[in-house]
Amino acid sequence: MSKAADLAKFIGNDEQGIKLLASASSTTNVSSIDISIDYSDFVNFRLILNAIGTGSSSGNLAWRWKRDGQSTFDTTDIYGSQGALHDVDNNHLNINGTGTYAYIVFSQNPNRGFQSDLFLGGFGSSTIPTAYHGMTSMTGMDGAVSSFAIGGSYDNATNARERIKEIQIFFNVGDIDEIHYALYGMRA
Repeated sequence: MSKAADLAKFIGNDEQGIKLLASASSTTNVSSIDISIDYSDFVNFRLILNAIGTGSSSGNLAWRWKRDGQSTFDTTDIYGSQGALHDVDNNHLNINGTGTYAYIVFSQNPNRGFQSDLFLGGFGSSTIPTAYHGMTSMTGMDGAVSSFAIGGSYDNATNARERIKEIQIFFNVGDIDEIHYALYGMRA
């Protein structure tokens, strides 16, 4: 087999590796966007996200999750998130089980725009605990550039072992003005 065929097999042209499951782009103003991750063949996911909000005051790019069997997203104090802004001030986030949503970016103006690369570990499994981590950079739309490391999970063993079937992306201040994403599935 050629190196090109091996590479194609690895990135998802076969039953191995990473496979593009969904992608979308929108410049329509919305309060949130829901993305299905209800793909039984995949345990882990990668979400590449570009979002610009309408808010010009400090807020958070955030998300909520809907577990298998639920009709609504979890909105109670069950999320934990930790993060660090890579700057001279070394700002940190530490929310342990008291968040009504999980963080992608914290304490930034949504109209600055953000590009995120998020790994969603165990989201497609009812036996592997759920956790996420990723990097986000501001796009400089409002004259500022910075980068964040972020991660988190549910705050208890019961919820962390439940399969997640849908995610909801939103800003807690203002709306989403523009969003582009690609969702990839990873078999194991």
